Amino acid sequence: NKKGLKNLYEMISQSYLKYFHRTPNIPKSLLIQHREGILVGSSCGMGELYGSVMRGASDAELRRIASFYDYLEIQPLGNNRFLIENGAVRDESVLEDYNRRILQIGRDLNKPVVAASDVHFLDPEDEQYRRILQAAKKFSDADRDCPIYFRTTDEMLAEFAYLGDELAREVVIDAPRAIADQVDEIELLPKELF
Repeated sequence: NKKGLKNLYEMISQSYLKYFHRTPNIPKSLLIQHREGILVGSSCGMGELYGSVMRGASDAELRRIASFYDYLEIQPLGNNRFLIENGAVRDESVLEDYNRRILQIGRDLNKPVVAASDVHFLDPEDEQYRRILQAAKKFSDADRDCPIYFRTTDEMLAEFAYLGDELAREVVIDAPRAIADQVDEIELLPKELF
């Protein structure tokens, strides 16, 4: 809502002015301080919850971590395929199990779980621009395929077909729609702002 937008602007300002270290950062303490009016999701495969699932944290620990978030996120398997490529996990079935575990934690806490494609570029062919940017930042895996493009609803349903039709529809359509319904209509840059 409007209060959340103001809080977001404040956090962004502080991330550049006070917490900048090579890139702007928002520490969790700052998020807690300015959380009013903001919906907080659990993030992608590099996030706290997913990382804890990977490390084999207990259900109690996962519930503690997940309780901080307003909704939990799971991603298409291709988003985390790098974990197979670097040997961190055996195969896609492990990634499916990680997503199922997050779904179960969401059920345990009565929190919505949404399928998020962690979009970094619009179309699949735009990945080449991301590769250039990653190479310029000296990322060793800049040439690695990373399908983090804006997927259609049908593409997302296909990505989560392993969950079954009903559950795939819940995480791809119903839960994201419920989250979107909680967001007020606001102007990002009000006309009176100069």
